[in-house]
Amino acid sequence: MPGFFIYNGKYFPNSTPVIGPDSRAFRYGDGIFETIRVVNGKIPLRDYHFRRCFNGMQVLGFDLPPLFSKEMLEKEMIDLCRKNKHLSSARVRICFFRGDGGIFDPISHRPNYIIQTWELPENYTELNSNGLELLVYPEGRKSCDLFSNLKSNNALLYLMAAKYAKDNKCNEALILNSAEMIADATIANIFWIKGGQLFTNPLTDGIVAGVMRQYIINYFSYTPKPVFLQSINEVQLADADEIFLTNALYGMRWAGALGNNRFGLNLTRTLYRDIIGPLFG
Repeated sequence: MPGFFIYNGKYFPNSTPVIGPDSRAFRYGDGIFETIRVVNGKIPLRDYHFRRCFNGMQVLGFDLPPLFSKEMLEKEMIDLCRKNKHLSSARVRICFFRGDGGIFDPISHRPNYIIQTWELPENYTELNSNGLELLVYPEGRKSCDLFSNLKSNNALLYLMAAKYAKDNKCNEALILNSAEMIADATIANIFWIKGGQLFTNPLTDGIVAGVMRQYIINYFSYTPKPVFLQSINEVQLADADEIFLTNALYGMRWAGALGNNRFGLNLTRTLYRDIIGPLFG
């Protein structure tokens, strides 16, 4: 693929190898990542993204250099989009990881980082008219602990769930936690509507702390109908009136079916118009 990526502040042509077999990121998935949408040279949800990634680095015990700031990272992301000609509509992925070393003896706790960009079509955030087909991944379970809310480089459970969904000709798989409750989807958080009320599950259910999820919660926090935080199992979710998934790239996707259960679109369409349209417009 033509173009460039950034490794620790320097540009490299795509496909240039920059980490070796002793990398803790390669060996153990030791790090976190952030997936960010850029629209016309700006980052929607900018503060949400940087709050999450800096919190994640703190949880993982990284030692941040004095000049390692959100302003520095934002400038490098936008400059890379410009260099790759992806400035109008882009997906940016930034990965933070420790360097070489074994489990007990990392060479350093300072973060290494890689920034990549990909062009997105202008209509990427349009609400889908064909509802996503969902299923529940039956094999693995998500833990509920200090690390569950991070966008971790160790994503084996999500990878296997995505493969299961594809093998079964569905669009997305839902992950269960250790209490057999719904956690999240492979690349998204879950919202559902019942009786005109909007719900999502709490962080204590082991879900990734999605920035779009938090934005929607905050959006409704001062309205007569705030988002209710509630745990839910597969049977209860199947009884919802509407379901939609959220992430920071596409905003919102309507789920039309979970197994044999079908869901409506009316309120989801209104929420998309009021929230997602202005955010990425």
